[in-house]
Amino acid sequence: MKKAGAGRRFTPFGIMVVILLAGIGLALWLAYLPWRWERTKDGLRRRYPSVNRIDADGLAAWLFRPGGPKPVLIDVRPLAEYGYSHLPGAKRMDRDDTPASLGIPENSNDSVVIYDAVGADASPVADSLIKRGYNRVQVLEGGIFEWANRGRPLIGPGGNTGRVLAGNSEFASLLRRRARATP
Repeated sequence: MKKAGAGRRFTPFGIMVVILLAGIGLALWLAYLPWRWERTKDGLRRRYPSVNRIDADGLAAWLFRPGGPKPVLIDVRPLAEYGYSHLPGAKRMDRDDTPASLGIPENSNDSVVIYDAVGADASPVADSLIKRGYNRVQVLEGGIFEWANRGRPLIGPGGNTGRVLAGNSEFASLLRRRARATP
C-alpha cells in the first residue's frame, strides 16, 4: 500500500507557481531597502526641518576637493563604534557636549557636519546646536551607514577600513553586509 502523496512530483504548474512566488519575494526584498532609507530620511526631515543636510556624495566632493576650507566632522555615535571606524578627520563628541568642547566657538564661521549611524541622533544634536548659535551646522544624511554603503573611505585603529559596527541600532539592516563589521 502506498503512502498518501508518495510518488507525486511537482507539476509544471506547481513549479511555475513556486518560481513566480520566489520572484515576487525577491522583488519585494530588493524594493524594501530603498523604501526604508527614504522613509527614514523623510521622517528625520519632517521632525527637524531647521536642520540642513548634506548627502554622502556632496560631503565626499567637499572633503576631497583640493584647496578651500573643509568642514569639521563630528561623530556622535558611541565611543566603541567611533573607535572601530569613522570618517577621515572626524572628532567624537558626546551628544550632550557642544563643538566648543572640541575648540570650536559658537560664533565660529567653521562649517560643522555632524553624523551618527543614519542621522537619528545627529539631527537633534544639530537642531540643538543651531538653537545655541552655531549657524553652519549640517547633518550627514544617511550617516556613516550610507557613507559606508557607497564605499567611501573610513578610518579605523589599523588604518583604512570599509566597515562599520552596526551596534544595537534599529537601523542596522540599512547597512549593507559588505560594509558591516563583525566584532
